[in-house]
Amino acid sequence: MANLLKPADMQSLLTHDWRYQRAAAVLKGHWLPIIAEEERPFRQMIQPEDLQFAKALLDSGTLTSRFQFDRYAGVQAISQYFGNQLSPAAQRWLAQPYI
Repeated sequence: MANLLKPADMQSLLTHDWRYQRAAAVLKGHWLPIIAEEERPFRQMIQPEDLQFAKALLDSGTLTSRFQFDRYAGVQAISQYFGNQLSPAAQRWLAQPYI
């Protein structure tokens, strides 16, 4: 059974705001086009909030992705695919369940 999105997440989904676009870009593996439009340089790396919202979108069944957050191999695939595009905090968030 799919998990429900939180109200703030549902609002982002409905309006396709910047927060949703970042999370969807992670799930699609298309991060570079997103950062080309980003005005704040410190936000050009993938942040834990982007990963958390991406995972919520997957868990709700709203979007699909080749990436998986619920298996160690899936987390390793995300880390390898995005590499240095992940902020240190995002890398820690991904690895946290497996430490």
